[in-house]
Amino acid sequence: MPNDSILTQRSIVLTDDDRRIRDEDLGDFVPDRLFDAHIHLFHPGHTSERAIPWTYADLDTIRSWSRELWPGRDVHFLIQGTPCPGLDVAAHHSWVVQQAEQDPRSRINRLVTPGCDIEQIRQDVMHPQVIGLKPYRLYSVTGDIHECRIHHFLTHEQMELADELGLWITLHLSGSDGCAWDCNLKDLTEYTTKRYPRIRWILAHCARSFTWWPIRQAIERLRDLPAIWYDLSAVTDLRPILTLLRYESSERIFYGSDGVDAGFFRGKYVTLGRAWQGLDVDRLHLAFPHCQARPILAVYEQLLAFRHAAEIAELSPADLDNIFWKNAWREFGVVRTAPSRTE
Repeated sequence: MPNDSILTQRSIVLTDDDRRIRDEDLGDFVPDRLFDAHIHLFHPGHTSERAIPWTYADLDTIRSWSRELWPGRDVHFLIQGTPCPGLDVAAHHSWVVQQAEQDPRSRINRLVTPGCDIEQIRQDVMHPQVIGLKPYRLYSVTGDIHECRIHHFLTHEQMELADELGLWITLHLSGSDGCAWDCNLKDLTEYTTKRYPRIRWILAHCARSFTWWPIRQAIERLRDLPAIWYDLSAVTDLRPILTLLRYESSERIFYGSDGVDAGFFRGKYVTLGRAWQGLDVDRLHLAFPHCQARPILAVYEQLLAFRHAAEIAELSPADLDNIFWKNAWREFGVVRTAPSRTE
């Protein structure tokens, strides 16, 4: 059983600057209905590691944040299994399901590692709220979590099952060049057009393009592939979002925040050429001698970048509804509170 004595949560403290951006700059942009297609729940009692990279977040935590971040909105979630060294995957998934059952319109992508039993995965994805899988490069069989191909952390046996059942897979691409790495493009082309045509892929973080270069190099190939979607989670630079909006259909893009830890800190993911790094200003000693305003939550930085990109790309209200909620409701069967695997 999880040890509740080790629980710590990222607190919800909105500053006047956060609220000003929320109300004045984003209030008329964020619609009344939201589907956050990339959030994480986590219980540190499910890992044997002493150094825990995530803070405790149950569904109540996510809902509390959502009420503060987007007051008055109807919000539901695609909960991604949370990768962590030493994680008891079965215990983690069982707990996530218990949490998600409190909101029948939320969905789950089950965390998978190369060591997961295929029949256990099959059994788990029969739950009506589990719609797909969440692999992660942390579990690469090569031991190299930075330059590993998709099949190094998502086995072909698991992809065969996903293809058989028509599952979703949210994929955080590996490689220094992300979606622009030729190995990733070759693999995605083979999987979507030949080998696993019934898998539906969500390429997280604008196809892992926190900077402009990867998505600009890859988008003309990605947009021609079937069964490819994207989420906007955590990207705070306008340029990759704008490139995605200009080249892709709004019907293939989901909004996502990457909450809690990866999106709900004060700062942003800064870019320096082709380099990028999460910048949490609460861990630094920064001075702002030229203004009274202070840094805001990264999720608001992301939405500001999205808004500016949408204006430049001249997205319509219908396009924005697609991205914020309609695509998820349609593709994940959200309007049906208990979809069956055959629907």
